[in-house]
Amino acid sequence: MTDLLKLPATCRSLFRVVVETPRGSAAKFAYEPKTGVFEYSRPLPVGNTYPYDWGFVPSTLGDDGDPLDGLVIHQAAAAPGVVIKCDLMGALRVKQRDPGGAKVRNDRYIFYPHKEDAPDEPVAAADVPQDLRREIEQFFLSSVLGTGKKIKLKGWQNAAEAKVSLAKGMKSFKRKFADQ
Repeated sequence: MTDLLKLPATCRSLFRVVVETPRGSAAKFAYEPKTGVFEYSRPLPVGNTYPYDWGFVPSTLGDDGDPLDGLVIHQAAAAPGVVIKCDLMGALRVKQRDPGGAKVRNDRYIFYPHKEDAPDEPVAAADVPQDLRREIEQFFLSSVLGTGKKIKLKGWQNAAEAKVSLAKGMKSFKRKFADQ
């Protein structure tokens, strides 16, 4: 059984995103590496659904101890466990306070699928459009209702800045799991 958490984060110049929760879902799913399955985590607040595929970047580690989060902007809906090779658009910087009071940075990285028939050389990622930024912000603010978590949005990073943050997450993962 493949541990999706340890799948390489990148393939050539693309990032991999493992889908946990597909677009349109009214429930959050989470990957459980011990069993290799995707488990029901919790319902979203009434009326909310994931606007795009939601998952994580493998072989990364964030301040919260989990892999870095990724939202894949596209019109299709994948399924839990699907791995999508993506170009990076940017990141929404987020400060999160957990129910126990711990404060951590928990950014949301924004990706779009790389077209398989596109040239192999990297293309410049378009920045996240303003209207989409507002919609994404609103979704994340409402998605934590009832969880005991509080989030504060701290602005946006462009693709180059977000790539530096992803590289830090990859280094944190390597440090933690170097001996395993």
